[in-house]
Amino acid sequence: MNRFFRLFAVMLFAALPLVGCENEGSDAKLPTINITLVEVDDTSAKISIHTKSAEEYAYMLYDGDAISVDKVFDEGVTVNEVGNGLIFGISNLEPETTYYVIAAARNSVGGVLSEPVKFTTHKGDDNGGGNDDENNDDNNDDNTELPDIDGVENITITKTRDGRWYEPFNYYVTFVRDNGDRIVLDFYTIDETMSSYLPYGQYSLGNSEDPYTIHSESSGYIPQGVEGVDGYCFTDGYVSVDVANGYYSIYFMLTYDENGASKSIQALYNGLMSGAAVPEGDNEGAEKLIEVLDVGSNSFRFRINADEGQYWRCSVVDKRLYDQTASNPGAWVVTYGFMLEGTLTFDWRNGEMCEHVPGYMMSVSSSTDYLILAALMDYSEGQENNLLGGVEVVQIHTEAEAAGEGTVEVDIKEINTNDIVFDCTLGDDVWCCYVAMMETANLQEIKDGKYAMAGYDSYEECMLSLIPGLSHDSMRQFLESQVDYKWDYLKYSTSYTMCIKVVDMDNGVSYIELEPFSTK
Repeated sequence: MNRFFRLFAVMLFAALPLVGCENEGSDAKLPTINITLVEVDDTSAKISIHTKSAEEYAYMLYDGDAISVDKVFDEGVTVNEVGNGLIFGISNLEPETTYYVIAAARNSVGGVLSEPVKFTTHKGDDNGGGNDDENNDDNNDDNTELPDIDGVENITITKTRDGRWYEPFNYYVTFVRDNGDRIVLDFYTIDETMSSYLPYGQYSLGNSEDPYTIHSESSGYIPQGVEGVDGYCFTDGYVSVDVANGYYSIYFMLTYDENGASKSIQALYNGLMSGAAVPEGDNEGAEKLIEVLDVGSNSFRFRINADEGQYWRCSVVDKRLYDQTASNPGAWVVTYGFMLEGTLTFDWRNGEMCEHVPGYMMSVSSSTDYLILAALMDYSEGQENNLLGGVEVVQIHTEAEAAGEGTVEVDIKEINTNDIVFDCTLGDDVWCCYVAMMETANLQEIKDGKYAMAGYDSYEECMLSLIPGLSHDSMRQFLESQVDYKWDYLKYSTSYTMCIKVVDMDNGVSYIELEPFSTK
């Protein structure tokens, strides 16, 4: 008897064992892929991609011209590590503009295209921000309508019921659709943020009790009033949990086998959750906990608006790093956030210590997405890691650095087995420069498209952000004091390319790439 049946018996439902899940055939087949629109702002959007039987997939903005699988892979963003329900950001869009995004998947059998998804960016406000209530109303169709996907049934959820916590990290809830059918989901969350709300994030389907998992043996679809049918286990899919205007926003794409036939459903539910509290601080018109004050190319300022004596946790992270984890906002804030109280303003600058968090310093790169996460905390004894409500998340995009006109001359003196010796002469209009030795093969991978996978719009933009972290020194005075500067610890018989970021007296930047050389 499976766990799905046992849990329903505890909940006093008249239930019988579910029909067992059938394994897929061993014959290779074409992959499937579809796109779901997750979020739209004035200059950006987020999409979620769901695939099956794919070895790799890619996505791109689609302008209506002739399209093919090869074109999507050649011109779009390729994802080699395939995962269902992964979220991808699309930036640098124009406000009040309609776009289409399309994806392609392929395996050893062949390739397929997804259905294109249409969305319209919001109207930007005077501060360049974009997600105000009026704009949400104007673009409501683009944000709430489910995409039409071949083979997927769009269903309407009217309410939830029987939601309850069974363990510190186990939440069980029933969704009821408009025809009375039930969708039962067994969420496994995170014990360190146990509270009365359901932690946000992407939950994948699986048979483990790992965090951010919908347990496949105790989750399924139960038709209403169908004689001789007690329910079907879910075999594939994912669930996205978020909050909008003080209510839960739940999207799911789930598949089950009905008498040997595979069926897929998707739904978007906005409302109360049975057994879970409504998160605080997200209601329409309420003051936001995070207030962004200014964004530059290598700095940004924001304020946490909290009452005197009210404790909160906050964390700032490069979005690329955050997207590589299996975390959600609640877990991230508790694990990495710093605890402070009251209203505080943060002036985050590249390479400078944070005033309010001693010892905390981060590199702020230009043309990069960052996430600011904050949540009110219960600071009573023994409850220090319990959140009072939802986690507020704000994404910012630092500006591109201004183009510079600084000049640098490099004279290579020696190339040895594990080092290179050179002189670096800065022009009068140069404030400082950064030098990095890049393996030429790695550099070529970045040129071939990895800059886009990292979230950059161009190869040069990527290099300008990458070089400072790889350089030995950057001060003008230090470089000018060196004669026969030696860069060691290189690999032998390896091709390198010297890459230089130059900053002029007006803080403009430029990129210099020298001819490759090989160690002996």
